[in-house]
Amino acid sequence: MDAARAELHRTRHAIEMHTATMGDGGKFEHVNRLLDAHPARGHDWLIVIDDDVVLPRGFLDRFVHCAEDAGLLLAQPAHRLYSHAAWEVTRRRPASAVRESRFAEIGPLTAFASATFDRLLPFPRLAMGWGLDVHWGAIAGEHCWPVGIVDATPILHTQPVAAGYERRAAVDEARAFLKGRPYVTRAQAAWSRRIR
Repeated sequence: MDAARAELHRTRHAIEMHTATMGDGGKFEHVNRLLDAHPARGHDWLIVIDDDVVLPRGFLDRFVHCAEDAGLLLAQPAHRLYSHAAWEVTRRRPASAVRESRFAEIGPLTAFASATFDRLLPFPRLAMGWGLDVHWGAIAGEHCWPVGIVDATPILHTQPVAAGYERRAAVDEARAFLKGRPYVTRAQAAWSRRIR
């Protein structure tokens, strides 16, 4: 996290960075507590980042520029080679700077433009958060929010997905959360097209 913090502060943007130590409760419960103390309102972007991410040099300026230039309201950086990625669609594509998609995953880094705050914040009380990203995809579709993956700023996720918790529990939590809620299907989430 120290390296990611140093890289994020190497920017021309004015930023606030707040962290929480994982203990009891889920990732997004911790993020909600941080947002209670440091509201997102008044900021252009909220970026939620895990502590097991290696960012490329100059990440934030390039990532925000690409996302804004493409008009994205929900975005994530692509995964570079050898990064632990849960979804093939999030892997970096050659000859692409930005792709439109119907999906931005819950981590290891997700960016929310201010236009999404009223609808997506606070986050649901989930321990692992699986299923939340496909629900966001459906909400984005309902509101015509552009969603995308920034290939120009590939990150390295250093830990395997579900390394710190039980996969079966995460799947069960996702199924319970999505019951009765709209979501994009696996096939819909796998779609992307180059726009830059």
